[in-house]
Amino acid sequence: MAQTEEHAAKRITIEPITRLEGEGKIDIFLNDEGNVENAYFQVVELRGFERFCQGRPVEEMPRIVTRICGV
Repeated sequence: MAQTEEHAAKRITIEPITRLEGEGKIDIFLNDEGNVENAYFQVVELRGFERFCQGRPVEEMPRIVTRICGV
């Protein structure tokens, strides 16, 4: 896990992420108070089922993707 300063905000990068097909990373940006201001989850490889997950409530994701991905 790497931490870098970016302007007044703090950036925390977790890379690589394991337990998924391909490679991924998470970038978390904290404001001056230390609260999460923004977070990004990036996966470079497309497996296809990500497309029909877009726009669905996050609470549905564990039920959907555990039936697709055997990882």
